[in-house]
Amino acid sequence: MAVLHVTKYGEPILRQKLKPVNFEELAPRLPQLLKDMEETCLAVHGVGLAANQIGLDLRLAVILIPTSEEENAPLKRYVIINPEILEKHGEKVEEEGCLSLPGLWAEVKRATDVTIQYIDENGTPQVKRARGLLAKAFQHEVDHLDGKLFIDLVDPTLKPEVKKVIKKLRPKWD
Repeated sequence: MAVLHVTKYGEPILRQKLKPVNFEELAPRLPQLLKDMEETCLAVHGVGLAANQIGLDLRLAVILIPTSEEENAPLKRYVIINPEILEKHGEKVEEEGCLSLPGLWAEVKRATDVTIQYIDENGTPQVKRARGLLAKAFQHEVDHLDGKLFIDLVDPTLKPEVKKVIKKLRPKWD
């Protein structure tokens, strides 16, 4: 297993809408790739990691969600391949961050309840309804795969301040 380099804001692959992958072609390399993505996500204290965040043009993400609110609760892993959000309900403004913009946190509006379809790591089509942190993580990672970043959702009046913070943080990312 390996901790991989996480792409940072400004790298072109983060703004690409990734095309669906062929599961059969991906399957032979998937076990090692998922181990590396999970190890990377854990090493940088993330909740999720999209393939383009490690420089890969694959419509794939890994999400690691605690199974309870207890400290050190076991994590449940979701592997979402070719995900699409089918439905969104409710709205909530919460602080959010991103591994590709380390140190930056901003309030964004997300749906509180989503239904997503995807292929799991075994090649099985899934439809999952999620609320709370999992719903937020699904939206965040699907946005990555669509070439969007959470800062795109920031209130437009706050964007100049976000740009200032990014300019200040950027030298620390290398």
